[in-house]
Order: sequence, then C-alpha cells, then structure tokens
Amino acid sequence: MVDKVLQYVRKHRMMEAGDCIVAGVSGGADSVCLLLMLLEIRRVLPVEIQVVHVNHLLRADAAADAAYVQKLCITHGLSFTLVEEDVAAVARSRHISMEEAGRMVRYDAFERTLGTRKGKIAVAHNKNDSCETFLFHLFRGTALGGLGGIRPVRDRVVRPLLCLSRDEIEAFLQERNVPYCIDSTNLEDNYSRNIIRHHILDTAVQKISPAAVAHISETCERVGEAYELISDLTRQGFCACVTVATQTVHIDREKFLQLHRTIQGYVMMEALAQAAGSRRDLESVHVRQLIRLMESQCGRVVCLPYQLRAKRDYSGICIVREPEGHAQEVVLSEIALSPEETAMLAAGKELVILIGNHNKIRAKLIPMEKSGIDFENIPQKKYTKWFDYGKIKRNIVIRTRRPGDYLTINAMNQKKNLKAYFIDQKIPQEKRDQLCLVTDASHVLWIVGERISNYYKVSRDTKLILELTYEE
Repeated sequence: MVDKVLQYVRKHRMMEAGDCIVAGVSGGADSVCLLLMLLEIRRVLPVEIQVVHVNHLLRADAAADAAYVQKLCITHGLSFTLVEEDVAAVARSRHISMEEAGRMVRYDAFERTLGTRKGKIAVAHNKNDSCETFLFHLFRGTALGGLGGIRPVRDRVVRPLLCLSRDEIEAFLQERNVPYCIDSTNLEDNYSRNIIRHHILDTAVQKISPAAVAHISETCERVGEAYELISDLTRQGFCACVTVATQTVHIDREKFLQLHRTIQGYVMMEALAQAAGSRRDLESVHVRQLIRLMESQCGRVVCLPYQLRAKRDYSGICIVREPEGHAQEVVLSEIALSPEETAMLAAGKELVILIGNHNKIRAKLIPMEKSGIDFENIPQKKYTKWFDYGKIKRNIVIRTRRPGDYLTINAMNQKKNLKAYFIDQKIPQEKRDQLCLVTDASHVLWIVGERISNYYKVSRDTKLILELTYEE
C-alpha cells in the first residue's frame, strides 16, 4: 500500500525534494494513516514534515485526541502545532454552517503554519470522501466541475490518500497495530455528509455492489479528465470571442455562436467572472440571462450582480460595471421558464428567478386542499400574488411590455390593452418600460407592484395555486 500511495503522489506531482509538508492530523484513522505514509515517503523523498492539530472545542474529549497526536509526533521526532479555536462561535459570527466554519479554521491554521515556505499542505481525504462529495453535489445540484469529486491537488493542498478506500486505510493501521481516535460527531447524522456516509454509500456497498466506492471513484476521475478538456476548450473559446478591456468585457456574437453549446455556457461564466472580479454569487441563472440576451434584439439590457450591466449591441454583448451608487435602469430581457424549471415547479420545488441586479421572483405551487384559503378573505399583498395555475396555457415569461399586451379587468373578463391601462392609471411614460410583467404570451398575469389579471384569479374551481413573490 505504501508503494500505491507513493506512485499516486508521483503521478500527480504532489511534492518534491526540499518541500515542507504541513500535515493536518486529527488523530482519526485517515489522518494517522496519512502521517505514517508521509514518514514512508520521507525515506525516498527528503521532505520536512510539520504536524498541525486543530481542536474545534466542540467535544469534551477533544483534548485527548490532541494529546494522542502530540505523542505520535514525539515518537517520530516531528514538529507539533496545536491550534484551539471555538468553531461554534466562528459559525455564529459569520453566519455559516459548523462544517464550513470548521473547514475554514483548519485551512487557515495550515496556511499560517506553512507561511511563505516552499511546500504543500497534506490532508487525509480518501476515496470514500471523494464519493461522498460526488453524491452530495449530485443531490444538491451542480455543474460538471462538481461531479469530479475531490481533486488530488488544489493550489498548495495535496491529498495523497485519495487512491485508498476507508477499508484499506483501516486494514493498514490494523496490520501495523496502530491505534487511532474516533470522533463521536462522525457517528451522528447531524451533517449531510454523515447521512450520505451511513445511509446511502454504505447501503450501496452492501446492497448494490461491494465495489461501489471504487466505481464512483473511477467515474469521478473520468469526469475530472473531461472537465479538464472542457476547461481547455473554454480557454480557447474565451480567447476567440471575448475581449477584456479596463472597464468592459465584450463577447463577439458571431464567434460565440460558432462554439459548442456546452462551451458557450462556460465562456459566458468566465466572461462574467472577469467583469465581476470574482466568481462568488455568480450562478447558472446569470449565464442563462446572458445567453437569452445574445438572442435578443439590439438595445436590450440585463442587470447582474456586482453592479454589472450587460447590453446587447450590434456585434454581441458588452458588460460594464456601473459606478458605485449609480441608479441602474432595470430593463429585462425575456426570462422564460425552461422545461426543467417547469418540471421542478410541478414536482413541488420552489423556484427562484433572478431579475435585474439583485431582484428575484419566488415561485411555488400550492395544492388547493393544502392552501387553507378563505375565499371571503383572500390575502392581498402588494408583492405576493396567487394565480390559478390551471388557466396558464403557455409558458410563463417575465419581461417588460411589448405591443399587443393586455389584461382582464373585471369579473366579466373584459380585456384592456396594457397601454390604455397605463394611461388610465396615470403611470408615467418613463416608468412604463421599466415595469416588470409576468405574462402568458400577450396576456399579462401580473404587473408587478400594480395588479393582476382578473382571468387568473383563484376561484373555488382552482386545483393548483401558483404563488409568486417579488423580492428586492
């Protein structure tokens, strides 16, 4: 097994002679195995090993784990650093999960220990961890990059044990008669990963295939290789059709349309990231908005996170960042629910449809029998409306006005042209093109912030209620 790990380290060029290797050692089976493997690697590759143990201050017995790791380091003559951090307090102060807070605290400690020295941070993820990550991302929804499991190398972080399963690790320690600590929180189902570990992955191994972990791990590796290819094609596509200037990012339409549809999405995301200066809070919905904009007429505008404004011009799309405090004109390209989104809605899931810069519409279906509706007192809220979903004949589209739009204005379902309605309500001319509409073809369900069409009102014959909530 030592040779297997050594070959894996060499294959992915994880470390080289003279490196300082900061090893995160919790005292559990995986991290103890990592430490022993690093000692074996040091026999053939001269590296310095520094051990860091992080006490999250979440368990009364955590100090015993730290003492065990320190004893291991003394036995093998290794440098030992103990970091104690109140992870629960960090999670509360930053409004993040305990898992995220723990991860942040650990990697901060590792980075501080390595500092500016030449070297790597070694952590003890194994094949099972990679499979759990794959399943977690699959269940929560992810792009292709999230289905590659855990990467062997990421920046300065290396994972020498990704070639081993948890069973192999435990067998290795048993063969060498090396004890290890058991973290009681890993036995609980408080975290999503523990549920996947105890109830999904273990069941797959026992009931479907004993080689499930190996097969998922192989799939992750193949997906990772495919993603590397897509990344290369994305770089080529980006260079071919995107121009980055000081204040603008421009996407050439003619060259963009020559790209494969899959690559188009990745190029759009990269263009957005370049314009924003960050990938945080950028999602696939923003990419879909830009692709719809590319198909729209010239002059259309979409507002995006980071004060970004994308405008369709004669040659493609120009993305610019508005000055801080600049009031953005909200002009929408058409946002139509995709077949996948409509299916999600029908399955009982809530949709979040992003419009403008930071605005959104939440959509969900409520069966009439579960609504508890009082027909004598239907709730009247300015930015939450109910509609009879069965009366929507076509696709729901969120957009601004266009010629031919109308709504029904009374119980007799008499139609009124939208322009005439605006005149009657004395809505200023400059505001009319800014109003967000929810439409069913030319029939307006809802002038957001104004009124809904009488035709779509909920009645005693309604079977499914569509609830729409507009949020700024």
